[in-house]
Amino acid sequence: MKILILAEWFSDKMGYSENYLPVALGKLGHEVHLLTTDLQVYATSSDYDKVYLDHLGPKQVEQGIFNKEYYTLHRNPHTLIDGLDILNLENKIKEIQPDVVYCFEIFIPHTLKLIRFNLKYKYKLFCESRMHLSVYSPPQKLLHKVRQIKTRILGKKISAQVDKFYPIAPDVLHVVTKYFGIDKNKCEVSSLAVDTDLFSPNAKLEEIIQFRNNMGYSDDNIVCIYTGRFTELKGPLILAKAIEYLQLNGHSKFMGLFVGQGDSEYQVKIGNSLGCKIHSFVETNQLPKFYQSFDIGVWPLQESTSQLDAAACGMPIIINEKVEDNFRTEGNGLRYKDRDYKDLASKLLLLEDRSKRKELGKIGSKKVIDYYSWNYLAQKKVEDFTKEY
Repeated sequence: MKILILAEWFSDKMGYSENYLPVALGKLGHEVHLLTTDLQVYATSSDYDKVYLDHLGPKQVEQGIFNKEYYTLHRNPHTLIDGLDILNLENKIKEIQPDVVYCFEIFIPHTLKLIRFNLKYKYKLFCESRMHLSVYSPPQKLLHKVRQIKTRILGKKISAQVDKFYPIAPDVLHVVTKYFGIDKNKCEVSSLAVDTDLFSPNAKLEEIIQFRNNMGYSDDNIVCIYTGRFTELKGPLILAKAIEYLQLNGHSKFMGLFVGQGDSEYQVKIGNSLGCKIHSFVETNQLPKFYQSFDIGVWPLQESTSQLDAAACGMPIIINEKVEDNFRTEGNGLRYKDRDYKDLASKLLLLEDRSKRKELGKIGSKKVIDYYSWNYLAQKKVEDFTKEY
């Protein structure tokens, strides 16, 4: 089967669906092509130079065709006229002649083109969506509600032309069906997944001890880790405040480790918090040793694939109570009151006992292997790709 996957942008050093899904499908023996632009991830962000330049390099990269392990990467030129779009899309479809096309969001230019081109090239079309309630704002003002009606009308037309939609969580299903007009009967909740060959709890004790020592932590420290962007939307400063609060109230064993980069002023606030330390971005293949070696993973606001990566490594996690994907923490983590750093501190104290952390970590690791591995996800996708709709 020829499978064409489209993504607005792509970076080798990241751990997103567009990095893993092509590999997982290729391992199953299919001919897989990933078509994207000549841009790195988040290239259109005003914070790109502050957050990603040191880690990823220049935001625009070489165009062309590149052979990867298990798939072929195609980088086409881009345009920003009506939103970020992949240029020369029809030529690429004509060249590849895919049986299946898979894209990552509904209301973006190349998805709308794929629907139109399908009248001519006759491929099966599947569309993922990651529009969480934490990033989508339902319309409140009259003008926005009028626009919402138009959006739903367009969504119903799109829904008729797409074989199946994959909202990645229950709240995303709510958004695409209630606000985007997508037919619920064409939707299946399909979570993001984890490279369980890379992210696993299989680390030697002596390596963990050495790594912790090299990072300046003793065995008695309870190191709470956040990985990702340092921005208000992600909220790592909430964790820093919780750690400082614990430190000031006699719980000096709790430490905060923040792996990533972001706005300089925001980053300084984190670094100046008592008990907190910043580590620059690391490549995806270096992240497992952080999750294996430290104690609690905390993502204070939005959903993140890092939550699943950490769970796969046997790390208990704490996330915001407003995250509607309950399965992420069911049996292997806790939730805290939205933006309340004192409540977050109280939840961290509930995980002070090492045996409790290990118990939750084992549950999380098994759950990810059983339900969140890319191998499992790819096999389910292929089953859908071969059905008649």
